[in-house]
Amino acid sequence: MNLIHFTKPLSALRTPVLAVFMYEDKGRAPKVGRVLEGSLRNLRASKDFTGKFGEKKLLFLSGPIPRALLVGLGKKADVNLEKFRAAVAGAVNEMKKMPVSEAAFLLPTLPKVAERETARAWSETVLLAGYQFKHYKKRDPEESVLENILLVGGSAAIKAGVREGGILGRAACMVRDLGNHPGNVATPGHLAAHAKRLAHDYPAIKVHVLDRKEIEKEKMGALLAVAKGSDEEPRFIIMDYLPRRSSTPRLRLEEQAGRARTSAPTIVLVGKGITFDSGGISIKPSDKMEEMKFDMAGAATVMGVITAAAELRLPLNLVGLIPATENLPSGKASKPGDIVTSRSGKTIEIVNTDAEGRLVLADALDYAKKYQPDLVIDFATLTGAIVVALGDDLIGAFSNRESLLPKLQAAGKLSGEPIWPMPLYQEYEQFIKSNFADLKNIGLSKFGDAVNAALFLQNFVDYPWIHLDIAGVAWTTREKPYRPLGATGTGVRLAIEFLKNYKK
Repeated sequence: MNLIHFTKPLSALRTPVLAVFMYEDKGRAPKVGRVLEGSLRNLRASKDFTGKFGEKKLLFLSGPIPRALLVGLGKKADVNLEKFRAAVAGAVNEMKKMPVSEAAFLLPTLPKVAERETARAWSETVLLAGYQFKHYKKRDPEESVLENILLVGGSAAIKAGVREGGILGRAACMVRDLGNHPGNVATPGHLAAHAKRLAHDYPAIKVHVLDRKEIEKEKMGALLAVAKGSDEEPRFIIMDYLPRRSSTPRLRLEEQAGRARTSAPTIVLVGKGITFDSGGISIKPSDKMEEMKFDMAGAATVMGVITAAAELRLPLNLVGLIPATENLPSGKASKPGDIVTSRSGKTIEIVNTDAEGRLVLADALDYAKKYQPDLVIDFATLTGAIVVALGDDLIGAFSNRESLLPKLQAAGKLSGEPIWPMPLYQEYEQFIKSNFADLKNIGLSKFGDAVNAALFLQNFVDYPWIHLDIAGVAWTTREKPYRPLGATGTGVRLAIEFLKNYKK
């Protein structure tokens, strides 16, 4: 789908359908031309269209714009960016039903929202609402596909907003694609190959992939323990983005750890990359197991964030670390009761092989110390407990620097990807202490496992750290305005909104 910033006057527009946003409050109508303005007045008078939030009305007109889609925003005082996104998504979903390949929008003025922010919300939402995953479906030759969507408005702020929102929307759609591909396609090798393609497409990104021998050399015993049951080889993917520098040449990736970085903050992003999670020997129930292909959503999110950062040229040193493997049962698989040694040297008793995410993250979080990071953020579909606690809209956020959480919460509000601060409650540490090793990978208590998992991970960090449990939001079975069924791509817009304002 192509986003086009239409800078000419509305009178020069020729398009099959134009979306016009209307408030419920009676006030000055948008400048949409004499014919449509008269129709709007008549609709208001007859109450056939009131402008209530979610209301839509299709008008057929004569002239260069044969259709006008009226979209209600509700009362002006109640409108915010997320309601606007929902209204844009509603319009796109209506347009997808029409026999048109092009459409246009007239950008409204939102209360207390800058023009650039409105345009950014519009463009990211158009891409997210227009997203379809049809890689494995035969295309209907008679199906209409929206190819071009125009935004009418001539300002530089609108142009900048359309560009930024387009970058974020495309990155999130890439994350969705990775999550929606089946496990027999999106293997650890597939993730590694995708990362290398991104490095080819974006010169500011460099990628290095560790194979099994190199993972063994790094003594990542926790990652290797999870990978034992699968015939697919594990990968440890390192992605590196540095702001552009004119004088200092790049060093090899392995030389960059801890040095060769600019004076900008160094932030490491860690993503759980379990490309299929059967639970291992502690096998999951068969019901809904097919959805466990999305257990690599954290890895995909890291790729999306680094791609968007490179396009936006964020002034940060970013490193992405992705431990990628399958978690399958076999005669070689790790068993409950096994004890493994992590990269940090700490030993872990594997009580439940279905608590594998925290194992692979343990080695990745320890590896992050190489970079002497100012901040590490991990993204992981880690626990079912977070879904029980927060449902399928909120990201559970844990941090050993509580001062970071209000800033992250503000970023979540602006991006439409809300977080909820969760506690690192130290009293629960007793639940992850083992009688036979330093730690065990799951607590005996069936309650509070999201907290227990975060406390487990905390054992492997010695830097400012945010843990984002995205298990409830990375995949949806409940269709939402711009989140179709399947992988959601959640996390990219939140992270970029947070990172672009980040200071040491």
